[in-house]
Amino acid sequence: MRIGPVAIPVRAFQRIFQREVMLFAGGASFFALLGLFPAFAVLASVYGLIHDEAGAYEQVSEMAQLLPDDVGRFLMNQLSLLATTSSTALTLQGAIALVIALFAASRGAKAVITGLNAIAGREGLRSLVRYNLVALMAVLVGIGLLIAANLTVIFVPALLHPALDALGLDGRDVDTVINPVTLSLGGMFLVLALLYRYVMQRTGETSWAACLIGAGTSTLLWLTLSAGFTSYVTAFVNASIYGSLGAVIVFLIWIYWAAYVLFFGGAIAVETDKHYFRQNDQ
Repeated sequence: MRIGPVAIPVRAFQRIFQREVMLFAGGASFFALLGLFPAFAVLASVYGLIHDEAGAYEQVSEMAQLLPDDVGRFLMNQLSLLATTSSTALTLQGAIALVIALFAASRGAKAVITGLNAIAGREGLRSLVRYNLVALMAVLVGIGLLIAANLTVIFVPALLHPALDALGLDGRDVDTVINPVTLSLGGMFLVLALLYRYVMQRTGETSWAACLIGAGTSTLLWLTLSAGFTSYVTAFVNASIYGSLGAVIVFLIWIYWAAYVLFFGGAIAVETDKHYFRQNDQ
């Protein structure tokens, strides 16, 4: 039965609350926090091979504009600590951190996969081997997209600037389209769409149109969440209670909310597919 567009978010909220998504969001948040610092060390080591520390700091600073102020400052402080580490020590740390980051990422991916399947009303992947392979594939795809985004930011403007200058155009116009901010949002949208299409339920079971709607909803909600998070922290989170752990707690809360946004987008995709696209195939 077709329902009104306003009813879709209501049904999506009902779906995630009925399926204890809170537990999966908590698991994904914990492993995201666990893998954050090792991931930073790995990225710093890899980025240092193709670019200087100043370039890395500037690029991350631009991407941090998408984050709440407290979260952005927290991440930039961690990057500053890595920037003061010697290249030899950083390479050694990167090798060790890679193992930790992959472990945390795989566990976090499993929490996301299980949560999305719960939202879709599936029991999950019955084969343990397939379950772990899907989690590993999700991690590798995420790493690949992250590397591709960084390489795009570095090399595409450098290649396009001379071509545009030769045509009499301002090469700097490329930076308004291809920059860390737009690539981060585009990468997020693409990753969410792929998750909803190929990880949630069975492969290809949710239509592309519904997956794109869910991914777009999650991306817009994430931007809104980031914009309003600073006000929430100022009004409701007393940093003095947590002391030196205040920044970590704030970051964990933000990741927890972001995980909820991811699952809500999945619920939107399922409900949209159910009431608007699937019935057209019947």
